[in-house]
Amino acid sequence: MNRHLFPFERARKWTVDFAARSARTLALDRPVPYLARVVLLAAAYFAAAKLALLVAIPPGYATAVWPPSGIALASVLLLGSRIWPGIWLGASLVNVAVQSSLVAATLMAAGNTLEALAGAALVRAFIGLPGAFRRGEDVVKFVAIAAASATIAATVAAGPLAFVHSLSSPELLWNWWTWWLGDTVGIIVVAPLILAWAVRTHTAWTPRKIAEGSLLVCLLSGVMYAIFGPGIASYIPSLPLTFAILPFIIWAAFRFRQREVATVNALVCAMAVWFTLEGSGPFAQGSLNESLLLLLAFMCTVVTTGLVLNAVIADHGRAVEAAQRLLRELREQTIRDPLTSLYNRRFLQDYLERELIRAKRERAPLALIMMDLDRFKRINDSAGHQAGDQVLVQVGALLKRHVRGSDIACRYGGEEFAVVLPKTTLESARRRSAEICSAIRREPDRLLGATASLGVALCPAHATDAEALLRAADHALYEAKRAGRNQVRVFAGPTGRAGETAE
Repeated sequence: MNRHLFPFERARKWTVDFAARSARTLALDRPVPYLARVVLLAAAYFAAAKLALLVAIPPGYATAVWPPSGIALASVLLLGSRIWPGIWLGASLVNVAVQSSLVAATLMAAGNTLEALAGAALVRAFIGLPGAFRRGEDVVKFVAIAAASATIAATVAAGPLAFVHSLSSPELLWNWWTWWLGDTVGIIVVAPLILAWAVRTHTAWTPRKIAEGSLLVCLLSGVMYAIFGPGIASYIPSLPLTFAILPFIIWAAFRFRQREVATVNALVCAMAVWFTLEGSGPFAQGSLNESLLLLLAFMCTVVTTGLVLNAVIADHGRAVEAAQRLLRELREQTIRDPLTSLYNRRFLQDYLERELIRAKRERAPLALIMMDLDRFKRINDSAGHQAGDQVLVQVGALLKRHVRGSDIACRYGGEEFAVVLPKTTLESARRRSAEICSAIRREPDRLLGATASLGVALCPAHATDAEALLRAADHALYEAKRAGRNQVRVFAGPTGRAGETAE
């Protein structure tokens, strides 16, 4: 995708295939017909709205929290913009029940729908696809988008409300404010909750994690009740005590995933709204307008603190994983031969020294096989270096097939290879060498007729340190070369004849 496109142009391009990509992130695999989705969304919107209206602010058509706005935005992000009729239908039914005017209800429903569509377009343009917030700045952007998109529904609803209820300017401004507040809070609390739980995760809950989560919820609920309930708030000023909730939010952000953090945020906000509207808690001491302002500030602080911290921690975790992965890749590049992907000579030296120390400690034998391709220069001269490289690649693959999990195969240099066989007897090493020699001989087409000579040395029989063992295996290898190539020889001392030939 062109990074130089303006955000809204990117959003327009994303809309074409957004629904298909979103469907892959949903926890449900079975497709749901479009009409059924619309009806289900309308029903969910209507049910959430009726519950929210139970705690409506007088005169009864605006609430401190409007969860349907979060449901609508999350639905458009997850299911695509084509789901908008479900939002409009659900909002129309709710508004008809409250306003008793079909025209006013449909106009306000249009505002609710436009709010969700505009918010989704802004999220796609400035944050990306739905799911977990990947960076802390994404959370801040989301809160700003929630506040901006909520102005649409509040502004569109102002006209019908003023007409139906004959509101004065101060009353209209108050209703605009409460409408905007309810939609903003509904988006920042409910939408992240739905988006986080809609994305598939593969993290299993261990008994210890379940116990920790249960303890967090119990302690947090107790502290919330102590601060917002009729207990402590009746005797001491509890406004400073609201800061006591932040350690629990930080706990959730550090120890759990984003879906659990969003759930904790929703729990805290729901309890704060409930107690405040019941006239209890630190935010219910002043005027209604002051209470709503404090409530909005509190909920924004809780949500942004939890989600920003969690996103930053997750981003840091991804950065650490990427650094570790890069470190592993760099290490692999330093110990691997780039052509054959076998270990290189440097790694062979280190590995052989470590294994010899272990072999001495455990009093176990260790075998080393050195192998050289016969007349490889002739292949390079007649078929070209590229063909010669392919022969080396094929030989490397063949060696990988003939080593155990505890063995390693290395490219020692040029057309020379080495195989280290821990806890291997001389007879077993001789047999394995013969198998490799025979396997190469049986591949005349792929290996362009190449054969191999192999030398075998054993610790402690032939040498006890790495350099001496390498010299012994190399000496046996060249004994095989002098004996006519395409065979295996076992080291028998620098002056004696090499061991028995195995062809």
